[in-house]
Amino acid sequence: MPEQNFLLVAFQVEDWNRDFSPWEAAAVFGKEGFAGQGLKTLRWLTEECVPHIDRTFGVKDREHWLMGYSLAGLFALWAAYESDVFSGIVCCSGSLWFPDWDHYVRNHVIQSKCSVYLSLGGKEEKTKNKVMATVGDRTRAQEGLLQEDSMVESVVLEWNAGGHFADAGKRLAKGVKWMFGVKSGL
Repeated sequence: MPEQNFLLVAFQVEDWNRDFSPWEAAAVFGKEGFAGQGLKTLRWLTEECVPHIDRTFGVKDREHWLMGYSLAGLFALWAAYESDVFSGIVCCSGSLWFPDWDHYVRNHVIQSKCSVYLSLGGKEEKTKNKVMATVGDRTRAQEGLLQEDSMVESVVLEWNAGGHFADAGKRLAKGVKWMFGVKSGL
């Protein structure tokens, strides 16, 4: 996006299952469960990280978008339900299979005007793991709920070739490109 002026900031967490999960949940694959420390990560992000970025780079009056892939994608979408900081969400191959996510989104609304980009690989719902196989239906349902949410200005669900691990970087880039198009009215 050479015609766009933007700042991209990435942050890393120590433990995805702990730091990106919105609430505690049992293991779905393997033995490691989810510790539900997403709120701690979100507080750090909104109370420390974003203000630091705003001060350091002089971007306080600019929009802030949050994007993530897999469990980080779920976290990004959840953050829009819990915080009014973000005006754009990119959720690629989001772990919307997460236990009780479907109940959560039926009882919550997005907290500020924003646009949401969802994407999923066409093979992701074709798995033997019964919990993870719900990701396609849950992502379709998520799109429908977002379309009905008065705080959501624009939403799209884009399907990609391949499974969960196919072209993660390209999928995230497509989300950013879509967001620029929506936000600039193209």
